Order: sequence, then structure tokens, then C-alpha cells
Amino acid sequence: MNEKEIWDEFRWEEFMREQDRKVERCMELFFAGHTIARAMGWRWIPGPEWGASPDREDEELDEGEEWKASAGFGENEPSGMGDYAGIPVYLLAQSFALRAVRLADSLPEHARLASAVVDFVSSAMIAPAKIAGGTSIGDDPEELGGNIACCKRGLAAANCSIAALREMRQRRIVEGEVFLDLAREAAEVRNAIALHILDLREKFRARS
Repeated sequence: MNEKEIWDEFRWEEFMREQDRKVERCMELFFAGHTIARAMGWRWIPGPEWGASPDREDEELDEGEEWKASAGFGENEPSGMGDYAGIPVYLLAQSFALRAVRLADSLPEHARLASAVVDFVSSAMIAPAKIAGGTSIGDDPEELGGNIACCKRGLAAANCSIAALREMRQRRIVEGEVFLDLAREAAEVRNAIALHILDLREKFRARS
């Protein structure tokens, strides 16, 4: 990036989409390489399917605990979480993500594995992660566009969580007061992220 050039949110979004494509391509090449290696019998390439034994502790993690571990919701969560830890919109989104995980944990196994539930939990978890990612980029003039672009991805995830929640109601996975309470909280998260984005845009316009 040219040091004198300040990217807006749209230029940052284009950059992020380009990085997404590169990651997808790398993953395709990685899995293609492992497929070829297996066919050729090249066992010197590491992989769990060739005898690497996972840690016993990992084996004992159930699906709910895996979600919590990947999202940083463990009991031993470090105190130094970064600048985003004190941002109200992040705390709101993180609290909702934790509630989504707990809801999934409480469901019967057949319901927990339903696509709507998986989409609901994963989308709820993505929202705070994107807010944290945006905050980590920064709020200097040359960084605000990236911050906004990340938060817009969080907003999209929040909308996906609402859509998945509605599908869960249609399938009678959640009903009644539980659904209404979750829907209200999901809408609060979505609206809070939208307002956060508006605030960031005001900062961008004022500083650029």
C-alpha cells in the first residue's frame, strides 16, 4: 500500500476478498497435496491419518467445549485480551455467542448437529471475532477502513445468526419464550454492530 494512500472500507473489502481467495487456493493445494501423498505412499508428510495420536485432553473435548476453546470462552481465558475487550459492542456480541454455545450444548445430539444450529452458533461466534479483528487493525486514518470492513463482516454474521435462529424456530428446535429472548438479543447485537460501524465511518470522514 502506498504510504500516502488511505484506503476506504471498500478498498479494504476488495483486499480482504483477495486474501480470502488466496487462502482458499492454498487450502485446495494443501489438500490436493495430501491426496497425492497418500496415493503415492509418502508417509514422511505429517498428518493425523498416518498414525499421529492426538492428545488425550483433545479427545475428551466434546463439541460444545471445542466451540468454546476455538472462540476463547474457556474458564482459563487470559486477562490480556487486547483493546477490544472493553468495547461494549464486542462484549455484547461475545456474550451472545457464549449464550449460543450454551444453547447448543443443551440440545439433544440430533438437534445440535442440525445445519441451522451449526449456522446459528458459528455466525454468533464470528461476529465478536470480526469486531476484535477490526479493533486490532486500529483506528488511525489509514487503518479505519480495514476496521470498518472487518466489522461489516461481523454485521453480516449477525444477520446470518438471526436467519438461522428463525430457521431453528421453523424446525421447532427453539420455541416460545426461548426463541423470543434469543431473537431480541440477536437483534440487539446486530443493531449495536451497525451503530458501531456508523461511528467508525464518522471517524474516517473526520480524519481523512
